[in-house]
Amino acid sequence: MKPARQGSFIFELIVLMEANPATTAAAVALTAAPFYDFLKVAFKRATGFLDAEPETPHLRSLYERREPPPLQKTPVDLDDLAEKLEGSLQAAHRPIGPEGTINRIDIGRPRETLVSFNTATKDWVNTREEAPGLTVYQGNMTRYNSLSRNGRAFIDQLERVVPVRPDGDFPAGDLGNLTWSLHGSNTGTRNKLLMRVRPVTSASGQVKRLLLSDCQAAPEE
Repeated sequence: MKPARQGSFIFELIVLMEANPATTAAAVALTAAPFYDFLKVAFKRATGFLDAEPETPHLRSLYERREPPPLQKTPVDLDDLAEKLEGSLQAAHRPIGPEGTINRIDIGRPRETLVSFNTATKDWVNTREEAPGLTVYQGNMTRYNSLSRNGRAFIDQLERVVPVRPDGDFPAGDLGNLTWSLHGSNTGTRNKLLMRVRPVTSASGQVKRLLLSDCQAAPEE
């Protein structure tokens, strides 16, 4: 990161991208688009835009693969990355708002804003303390990563999709219930779970993810 010019609040981030076997203008152009796309999705997911998805064909196909290419790693789980970014983003948002000096911070490439930080995103990244007790929600899995164990669930009481992941006390035997619910969601069959969770909320109390303590199939209606 280059220091801001005198009297300026604009910082330049210099990124070196190389293609194998040799860097060419065409190769850099192909590499740059997924890179910017990844930055945009990562920051948007971390600041409350939970539906943000990759847009470039290369990055989209990477996340649509069920298995990584031979000798390559599985791409980072975006919800897991969003959670890990929160601490740094809390610090990045400190200048924004009544106690700060500015209203917005923009991150972008030349002639294109990728993401903006403002009072709404500041509220999202500043998490309340984890709820001490357990809450019971009903819902169904809409996505589940067996490697990271992160997933998404539609929660009936909240009427929206929320990131979920097993907490430290989640029984290994209940993992099958998550895949069962996901299969039901994909095939239009029974899929509802009763989930005991620890909600994680934003500064204003909006549920941003659920830490699963246990789950079981909900009774048939």
